[in-house]
Amino acid sequence: MKQIKALVLDVDGVLTDSSIYFTDKGQEIKAFNAKDGHGIKMIMRAGIQVAIITGRKSKALKYRAQELGIEHVIEDAKDKKEALKKIAIKLGIDPSEIAYMGDDVVDLPAMALCGLSVAPSDAIDLVKEKVDIVTDNPGGKGSVRQAIEIILKSQGLYDKVMERYVA
Repeated sequence: MKQIKALVLDVDGVLTDSSIYFTDKGQEIKAFNAKDGHGIKMIMRAGIQVAIITGRKSKALKYRAQELGIEHVIEDAKDKKEALKKIAIKLGIDPSEIAYMGDDVVDLPAMALCGLSVAPSDAIDLVKEKVDIVTDNPGGKGSVRQAIEIILKSQGLYDKVMERYVA
């Protein structure tokens, strides 16, 4: 974990609880966890980059990513492994320096390339069997924050990040 320079996140089932809501006019609505969002800000302040790879397209996601300052977002990814390779090239790092958090079988090929794989507690069983870490929290309910804290602590960065909050 000490070599991790970037965290790549799936959306549905990781940043959200997998629920997808539509208004009667077809507008998509997603619920994102504020603690996850603050964790993303914390890990970026520590110098670890954050990117998103998702198989869907969503205006709500674009807005949330922009709000958090996440610059690298790949939507409509039909092959997440190839999308991950593109992110690694853009960031100028090796995939082994990436932590990937996903919850379903479509995430497994990308996870296999990474130095660290993480899944929320409600990921499908096959994913939980194959990853390095399974969080205590389900997707959209603080699992990203937990993964971030694990990474920051393993790199000795957690206390430094917390200095800004704790006197």
